[in-house]
Amino acid sequence: MRHFIFALACASCVLPASADPLQDAVSRVVTQYVDPAVTAFGRAAHDLEQAATGDCTAPQLTQSYHAVFDAWLRVQLFALSSFDAGGHATAISFWPDKKGMIPRALAAMIADEDGVVMDAQGFGEVSIAARGLFALEYMLFDPQFSSYARDSYACALVQAQATDLASMADDVDHAWFGSAGFARALETAGDADNTHYFTPREAVQALYTTLTASLEHNRGVRLGRPMGSFDKPRPTRAEAWRSARSARNVSGSLVAIGALADALAPNGAPHTVALLQEAVAQIDALNAPTFATADQIGERFKMEVIQQRIEAASHALANEIGAPLQVSAGFNAGDGD
Repeated sequence: MRHFIFALACASCVLPASADPLQDAVSRVVTQYVDPAVTAFGRAAHDLEQAATGDCTAPQLTQSYHAVFDAWLRVQLFALSSFDAGGHATAISFWPDKKGMIPRALAAMIADEDGVVMDAQGFGEVSIAARGLFALEYMLFDPQFSSYARDSYACALVQAQATDLASMADDVDHAWFGSAGFARALETAGDADNTHYFTPREAVQALYTTLTASLEHNRGVRLGRPMGSFDKPRPTRAEAWRSARSARNVSGSLVAIGALADALAPNGAPHTVALLQEAVAQIDALNAPTFATADQIGERFKMEVIQQRIEAASHALANEIGAPLQVSAGFNAGDGD
C-alpha cells in the first residue's frame, strides 16, 4: 500500500537492534487502519459522484450516499483530534448546524439558480452550509428539497455537491499520504526533520487522543444532544435524523474506534472492543434509528446505559493502550466547545 513507498525509500536506513513498540504501534495504525479507511472513503465518494452524473434524483442516490457516510465515519475519528482531514472536516461534516444555516443556504442557491454549480473549483469556495454530507442529506431526504426533477437546478446542485465531496476526499488522501502527509509524519516521529512529532511517543499520544476524543463525541454529542436533559429531551437534535442515520452513525463510529484501538494497542484491545460491541448491540436493541424515543423515560435509561458502556471503554483504553505505551490523552478539536 501507499505508505510502503516511504518504507522502501528507507530500505538502506540503519534499523534499531530491537523493535520500538511505539513505532510498531504507529506502523500498525497506518497499515491496518488509516490506509484502508482513507481508500474506502475516496472510493465511495467517487462512486457517489459517478452515480449523480448518471441520475441525480434523490431515490437513485440514497444507497451511494449511505455508503460514503459509512466510509467517512472511519476517517472522521481523526478530524475530532489533531488531524484536520485535509482542512475539509467541517465542510464534509457540518454538524451540529445550530443556527439552521444549511436549509437557508440551499434555498437561496436554488432560488437564485446560482451558476457556481457549473464551476467545480468555484463551488469549493461556497459556504460550507451548502456542501458536504449534511447539505446532501437535506437535498436527498428532506421533503422541502428532495422532490426535484432530473433536469432541474436542484439536480445540478446535487451533482456539484457530489463532485465537491469527491474532490475533498482526494484532498484527505493527499493530506495523509502526500510527501508531507500525516502518515509520513507519524512514521518518522523523532527524526531530526520532523516538525510535527519530536518523539514517537508524541505520535502515539496523538493517535490515543483520537480514540478518547471520538468516544467522547459519541457519548456526549451523538447521544447527548438528542437526549438533552431529563426534563427537556431533544430527539430532533440527533445527527442525520433526516436520513435515519442517527443510531447507524454511533454504531459505525464505535466499530471504527474498536478497530483503531485494536491496531494501536501492543497486544490488541479485546476488552475495549468487547465493551464497544456491547454498546452497538444495545443501540440495535433500541430499534430507534433516529433516537426518536429519547423522550420516553425507559428508552432514555437505555441510552444512558449505552453512554456508560462508552465511558467504560475509555477506561479500558487506558489499560490496554495508555498504560503499556505510557501515553495519555492530549488536546483535541472538541476541547473548549
